[in-house]
Amino acid sequence: MKKIVNLFLVLVLMTSFVSLAFADEADDDYQGNPEDENGAHDQVNETGSHQNDSSENETEHDDSFNNETEHEIEIMNNSLGARIRLLQLEKAILTNLLKGTMAVQVLQGLEVNTTQLEAILADLRDVLDAVRAADPAANDSVQIFVQLKNETRNLTKEFRETIRALLDDETIREIKERLRNMTSDELQNCSQKIQKWIRHFNRNQLYRLYGIIGETNTTLLNQYLNGNITLDQVKLQLHKMINQMTKEKRYMIFSEVKEENIKKKIQAHESFDDMEHHGGGNGHGKQD
Repeated sequence: MKKIVNLFLVLVLMTSFVSLAFADEADDDYQGNPEDENGAHDQVNETGSHQNDSSENETEHDDSFNNETEHEIEIMNNSLGARIRLLQLEKAILTNLLKGTMAVQVLQGLEVNTTQLEAILADLRDVLDAVRAADPAANDSVQIFVQLKNETRNLTKEFRETIRALLDDETIREIKERLRNMTSDELQNCSQKIQKWIRHFNRNQLYRLYGIIGETNTTLLNQYLNGNITLDQVKLQLHKMINQMTKEKRYMIFSEVKEENIKKKIQAHESFDDMEHHGGGNGHGKQD
């Protein structure tokens, strides 16, 4: 029973890493994909049926998208968290552009009119430019992120619906084959940036957790930051530390971390709700 309680406490403490914790150990795929990160690939996979989504399914999808976005902005109360979210959005747009462009090239080879698709991709490039120009330390960084993510989602959806009418089974197979062999230095560079800043973010979170615990293992933090150890290894060390504490100390840590996470969730909900209902809702400036 004691081991179960200890494990539960460690899991609660680890929520301070929010959804970024997984990303630096594997890929850095965007947790909050605008509509879908796979762009044309998913569009191809869905082409077998031309049925429109029901209004009920659309509502459920919108709710899921909004909940996902609200969760994402929880870490944007400092410029580092905002930088990560903007980079993840940039990667998602790059992915959609690369796959969408490849799909257009295949259709052009078949002498299919792709004017409308090209126009959508041009609009998506404009959104990409706006994401890259966004200042993560600006007071309106959250609002800009949500706005640009929504624009990306709408353009991706428009592209998918437009391309559905142009694809047959043979074209789908050709696009899928090309997508499997797709590489991009630009996309790889973006991934590396995300991984770098995720480590910085998680390192800061670890430092704060160690501050609550009352001990700081600087060597361990630097090893993690430099990529010499994984986040799972850091978690294991934290687990060992907590396991040696008194019951009172463990619950004191639990209470402080829980209170901080609740505050972040409330702040994110209020910010998102303000943007949804009033068109305002400033983001959070730099808090280092």
